[in-house]
Amino acid sequence: MSEKDKSFEQLMQELETLVAKLEGDDLKLDDAIKQNERALKLIHLCRDRLDSARQKIEKLVRTADGGFEKQMLD
Repeated sequence: MSEKDKSFEQLMQELETLVAKLEGDDLKLDDAIKQNERALKLIHLCRDRLDSARQKIEKLVRTADGGFEKQMLD
């Protein structure tokens, strides 16, 4: 499955797994560097997904005439 097809939750799960491995004592230096690079890429992907979601979130605000209008969430 490509990264574009993975959900935010799947990306976060992979990131959490990598962090657990990095916190352990079992990785050789070269493997730790590779895992760290992957973790940084996952952080970037997750941040992009959150930014995209934030842009789509709207709130309803009551207007002066009693109706509602959509505004972007601050």
